[in-house]
Amino acid sequence: MSAFLLGNIIFAALWLILFFASPKTRKLQLFGSLLLLPFGFLDIWFCVDYWHPPVLIKAIEPLSIETMIYCFSVGGIASVFGGLFLKSNLGVKKIDIKKLLIFFVISFSFYAIFQSIIKVNSMNALNFSFLLIWLAILIRAIKKYWISIIPGIIVAAFTILAVNIGLYFYPNFVAAYWNLNHMWPLFLRTPTEEILFGFILASLWTLLPSYLVKK
Repeated sequence: MSAFLLGNIIFAALWLILFFASPKTRKLQLFGSLLLLPFGFLDIWFCVDYWHPPVLIKAIEPLSIETMIYCFSVGGIASVFGGLFLKSNLGVKKIDIKKLLIFFVISFSFYAIFQSIIKVNSMNALNFSFLLIWLAILIRAIKKYWISIIPGIIVAAFTILAVNIGLYFYPNFVAAYWNLNHMWPLFLRTPTEEILFGFILASLWTLLPSYLVKK
């Protein structure tokens, strides 16, 4: 079993534990999962310049079932963590479709700009896109929303821990999967882009329910 597949099984197991252990956050968890799932299709570009892990179904490469599982699982987990710090998110009832579509248009537009014009690697194109959206929400009510930084730090730290645990069982998987020549230097043996993604994702996913759903 590859480190990529094992890691996603662990994330999926954690998602299931949270889902069945906390009925109050189930709607929020599903919302966060479905919100990140479409970004799994960015593997079309990620597998060109950022990484290329082994996948179960080679016929659909560069897309992969593993990436879809990862996006679904991590999106839900990040939302639940965010809900623990921003209690107002726990009353999610109905999605504002117009705002949701605007979010996707802005996200993918920023991604395209960073990817094609500024020419950063694919992960940082997504990181910078999410970062701008998070900052735009944050500065509107920084005294209330600064707390979104805390789940961001937790998920970033968990990313470092998860990669280092993976390296214990698969010593070469970082060098084998990621295109390190086109990336920032590793931090604590972990791709810096992945740490940044964990921080920004959890921070942004903490705030998004306040803007994208009706309560």
